[in-house]
Amino acid sequence: MNTQPSLTCPLDVTGNGPEFEFLLTCCRPQPSAAHVVRQRALAAAGLDTGKLLALGIRHKISPLLYRNVKAHPPGSFAEELLPALELQQQRNTQRALRALHASHELGRATQGLQLLGLKGMDVAIRAYGDLAVRHVGDIDIVVAPLHFERVLAVLKAQGWAIAEHDILALENRRLLSYGHHHGLLLRQNFPPLELHWRASYNPYEFPLDWPTLRTAALAQTSLAGLHHEDLLIYLCLHGVTHGWARLKWLFDLPNLIETHTFDWPRVWQRAHQLDAGLALQQGLLLAQQYCGLHLSAEIRQGFRFKLSPSQWHLIQLFQQGPELWMEKPPARIMILTWMHRMRNARQWKALLWHLMAMLYPSVNDYRLLKLPARLQWLYFPLRPLTWTFRRLQGLMLRMQSAQK
Repeated sequence: MNTQPSLTCPLDVTGNGPEFEFLLTCCRPQPSAAHVVRQRALAAAGLDTGKLLALGIRHKISPLLYRNVKAHPPGSFAEELLPALELQQQRNTQRALRALHASHELGRATQGLQLLGLKGMDVAIRAYGDLAVRHVGDIDIVVAPLHFERVLAVLKAQGWAIAEHDILALENRRLLSYGHHHGLLLRQNFPPLELHWRASYNPYEFPLDWPTLRTAALAQTSLAGLHHEDLLIYLCLHGVTHGWARLKWLFDLPNLIETHTFDWPRVWQRAHQLDAGLALQQGLLLAQQYCGLHLSAEIRQGFRFKLSPSQWHLIQLFQQGPELWMEKPPARIMILTWMHRMRNARQWKALLWHLMAMLYPSVNDYRLLKLPARLQWLYFPLRPLTWTFRRLQGLMLRMQSAQK
């Protein structure tokens, strides 16, 4: 282990344009005095409204952007900016109310079963104090494997329809659950619901020991959540998994840290126990550089790792890439993402899993060529062919998108 840990993040927050820098000053619902001054300066110098709105959507932080812009006197920004943000805010508020209703409904119907709310509403309540301030995407629920089928049955009875039958079908579960950790359910007028059977993409990163798990009661949602110290670690692991490609995930960190009291020696002990120390250190350094998070001496005492320039460069690359990379990354970005995850894995089991995941069949292989259960072993020798074909499909999609 390197004895000279990284104590700063070298990324230049001003190098991605004034609109991106403006987003960074909107990292909190109530901006600091320094952020207010910077917002005024950037607005006075001139901002591209269309680009600012597009970046807010791309990074899923339009609600925070709305809160910050609204606090300025009329005339501070282009007149079309606030109405456009207000419309997005109204939609987000509606989704937040629907998500809250769904969580109440599920929580009441599953008392006594082991399940947790992940990210989403949990973070919005604990870190922001307002469901509508954080962008509402999916409703994330993780369920102990023992209770998975019972919770799935409850959701079906409540009107949720399985959108990914291929993943959740029992005959495919053994094959597809290796490279997937959730299935998608849909319900009219509600945000999508992701039902997880493990918390993390990699089963060796943040495994849930249900009998000893520390949880926090979330009265507003009728569900339990991770203890705030575990939640911080989980958010960093999740951010690393996706290369911190969205500012939404990064902004959660200062808002959570500044609204809770943390026993930092215990946090670091827990992080290193989970082999998540590097992810936590990277997240904290990014939050310091991007959001002005104060890192006390007590926090820095847990720093152990030296992060290479290439690791930081990849984060900047992922953040500047298009939204399409999240769902349909080109082969080069897919490989870089895989390498990024490999470099941040701290135990041999997690490293081996990442290696095997490249060779293991995915649900997309199954959708391309549906084989019966008795022949599913053929996906392994066919993997190079199915992978290549899907990469070509992705290339065609990107070419069509560029032409539009």
